Amino acid sequence: MLTQEKRTIQVRSESTPKVWDRATTKANIGDIIHAPFTPVMEVVNKDVYTDGRVWLKVKPTNASCYTEEWVLDKEDDDALPPPRTEFEVGFNHGRLEAIDKTIPLYTEAECEYARGYVEGYKQHTKPYIPTPPPKSLTWSVTYDQKWQWYLVWVGDRAIGRADDHEEAERIAQKYMAGAKFWQEHRERVLTSYD
Repeated sequence: MLTQEKRTIQVRSESTPKVWDRATTKANIGDIIHAPFTPVMEVVNKDVYTDGRVWLKVKPTNASCYTEEWVLDKEDDDALPPPRTEFEVGFNHGRLEAIDKTIPLYTEAECEYARGYVEGYKQHTKPYIPTPPPKSLTWSVTYDQKWQWYLVWVGDRAIGRADDHEEAERIAQKYMAGAKFWQEHRERVLTSYD
């Protein structure tokens, strides 16, 4: 049977507790973990196993009825390597702003920082490809001799029938207005994601 050794760390943070947006091995006793879609948790105990994994005992801040135990794997210290040049600092800044979809600060490379920013921003953005305009719909009304009613056609699709020609025209125009509204709505939604 394999057993795990663990060292107990009972250090209370002397400064104000940090707030983390996810469970992390960097959290200390007293820190708050406020991950999306989960209760706000406070770290009440922390242990480190000899293999580097971290055991956290957490409890919700709004209730004390239960505690949870989390075992976290070792994590890298930083997602980005520390930048060494102005170009790399600008590149990382541009990359992060492109991911956040903010308006770029620089569009031309005026210095090394701006050149890195523009390169980082361009690398993580897709070029804008406009959606083709919708095909214009046409409508027509035909009279059915056998059943004695008017059929309403939009494009190659029959959308309804009416007793007289004026009602058939209203049906066709209402359908066309609805189709135009939904196409404009779709375009507004798609542009909001760019």
